[in-house]
Amino acid sequence: MKEELDAFDIHAVVRELKVLENSHIDKIYQKDDEIYIKIKKEKKEIFIKNGKWFCISRYRKESLAHPPTFAMALRKYIGNGRIVKIEQYDFDRIIIFEIEKDKRYKLVFEIIPNGNIILIDDKNKIILPLFHQRWRLRTIKPKHEYIFPPSRLNLKEVSFEEFLKEMKGNIIGALVKAGLPKKWAEEACLNIGIDKRKSVDEINKDEIKKLYNFIKSLFEKEIKACIVKKDGKEIDVIPFPIKKYSNMEYEEFSSMNEALDEYYYRLMKIRKKEEMEKRINEEKEKLQRQIKQQKEAIRRFEEDEKNYKKQGDAIFYNYVLVEKILKGEKNEMIKKERYPKILVELPYGDEKILVEIDRNKNVYENAEEKYSLCKKMKNKVEGAKIALEESIEKLKKLKEVRIEEEREERKERKYWFENYRWFISSDGNLVIAGKDAKTNEKVVKKYMKDDDIYVHADIHGAPSCIIKASDAFGKRLPIKEKSIKEACQFAVSYSKAWHQFYIAYAFWVHPQQVTKSSKLGAFIIRGKRNYVKCKIEIAIGRIKIGDEYKIMGGPPSAVKRLADKWIVFIPGNEDKNKVANELSEIFGVSVEKIQKALPVGRVAKKEENV
Repeated sequence: MKEELDAFDIHAVVRELKVLENSHIDKIYQKDDEIYIKIKKEKKEIFIKNGKWFCISRYRKESLAHPPTFAMALRKYIGNGRIVKIEQYDFDRIIIFEIEKDKRYKLVFEIIPNGNIILIDDKNKIILPLFHQRWRLRTIKPKHEYIFPPSRLNLKEVSFEEFLKEMKGNIIGALVKAGLPKKWAEEACLNIGIDKRKSVDEINKDEIKKLYNFIKSLFEKEIKACIVKKDGKEIDVIPFPIKKYSNMEYEEFSSMNEALDEYYYRLMKIRKKEEMEKRINEEKEKLQRQIKQQKEAIRRFEEDEKNYKKQGDAIFYNYVLVEKILKGEKNEMIKKERYPKILVELPYGDEKILVEIDRNKNVYENAEEKYSLCKKMKNKVEGAKIALEESIEKLKKLKEVRIEEEREERKERKYWFENYRWFISSDGNLVIAGKDAKTNEKVVKKYMKDDDIYVHADIHGAPSCIIKASDAFGKRLPIKEKSIKEACQFAVSYSKAWHQFYIAYAFWVHPQQVTKSSKLGAFIIRGKRNYVKCKIEIAIGRIKIGDEYKIMGGPPSAVKRLADKWIVFIPGNEDKNKVANELSEIFGVSVEKIQKALPVGRVAKKEENV
C-alpha cells in the first residue's frame, strides 16, 4: 500500500489548495507528529503527517489534552493569519504556505524521509521547527537560516536541453534521478512505447523528446482523482487514471484531497487492526507458553506430593530402624551424612526409596515434616490448577475475539456524484444527471465516457442523464436493459414533465451521437434515438454506500431493491416542503438532504415501507 506522497501527488494537492489562498487560519491542533490546521469560514482542516502525508481531512478527533508547545507556538505566530500563497517548491516534496499577520511568515512542510514542519520569519530565519535536525549543509534549529534540502531538476520548469543532459544510464534510473517518481517514470515509458529496461543510449533523441513532452503534459492534466484497488484492496491513490493501472479497479473522488484523505483513513484502520491482531496473537502465544508451564508445574507438584507421602509412610513403616539410625547406630542403609541431615534408603513395599531425615528430630517429627510437605504440594497443585483454568479461559476468550473496526465520529463522506442528481440502478450502475444548464454540461463533458449511455427526457427542460458503465466506486459494470429503463424513468421524473403528465417518453443514445452546438449552446443528438415509455414516479429511500448511509431519489424499482426504508411518490397536491419535513423525521436526516432527492413540484404518496 502507498505509505507516503510523491511529488506528483503534492502537485495535485497544491493545485486544489490554491482555493484556500486569502483564507485565514483558525486554530492549529497537534498529536505527536500529526498536525491539523483549521481554516476559517471554509470549514476545512489541513492534515499533515510529518514526512509522509498532506491533504484536507475530515477525520480529526477532538482532544481534551492541552496542545503541545509546537502547536501553541504556531497559534501564537500565525493564528488568524491570512494565507497569501500556497506553492510546491521546485516540484519537490515540499509545500510552502506564505502567511501574513503582523509580518510575513512561511510555514514549510518537508514531506520527505525524516521530514519536518518549520516556521520561518520574514528574514528567512527559523522561528521553530517540529524537530531539531542537523546535516553537513543545513541545520534546522531556531535562529538558523532556513536552507532547502538539495533539489533535483524542477521538471515543471526544465528546458529540453537541461532534461537531455540528465538522461544517462538506465531510462527509469535517469528519470528518477532527474526527480520523476518511479511510478510516473514507468508510466512515461508505457505511454511512449519504450522498454523501461533499456538504457538511454539505446533510444534516439526523438524518443527522449517524447518522454519530455509526456512528462510536461502530466502537469496540465485534469484531476480525476481515484483510489486504485487490486482484488478489492486499496494499493494507491492517483490524481488521474494511468495505463500502469489499466487492469485495476478505480474508486473515483471529487478531488485529490478527498481521495488522499479517504485512503489514509482506511490505511490507518488497517494498521490499527493489524496492531490489534498482533497484540492479540502475542497474548495468545504468551498464554499458550504459560499454559504449558502451568501443566508442567502441576505435573512436578503432583510428583512431589506423591514422593513426600511415600517418604512419610516409609519413615513410619520403618519406625524402629529409623529410630536406631537417629540415635547414631551405623547401618548399611545410610547413604550420605552431613550433620544434621542423613540420607537413608528405606524399604517401601517392593521398592526402596531415598529419604532425608533430620537427626535433631524424632521419627514422628521427621514423618510429619514429609506429610506437611506433601500437603504443601497438594495446595500448590490446587492453586496451579485454578491458575491453569483461568489461563485456558483467557485463551478461549482471546480466540473468540472479533476485531471490530474502530467507530470514529467523523464528518459524513460526500461522494463526487452527490454534486449532481444521482441514483444507483438495480444492476448497480451509477446514474448521474445535471441539476441545471451548467451541471448538465459538466456531467456530459467531464463524466461521459465512450462506454456510457446518454439519456434525456423527450421534453424541453429536462436534465442530461448519464448511465455510467461502472458502479459508485468506479468498478467497471456493463449496462443492461433494466438500468436503461430506470435511467429513462429517472430522466422524465426529474424534468418539467412532473408538472404536466403521468406518462412521458425518454430516449437514449451512445456518447458518440452527442455533440455540443456552439451557436445554440445545447447538445445535439445525431442518428437514431431509442425511445422508452415511462411512468412518472419517484421513490425516496435510505441506502448504504460503503460505510455511509445516503438518501437516494430514483426509480421505485431501484430504490426498493437497495433501500431499507422507502416511499414512492407521484405528481400530486402535497407541498414539497411539508413532505420534506416529514421524511426528515422518518429517515433521521436533514430536511435539505430530502429536498435534494425530491422532484420539483407537488407530490402525493403512492406506497411506503418505513
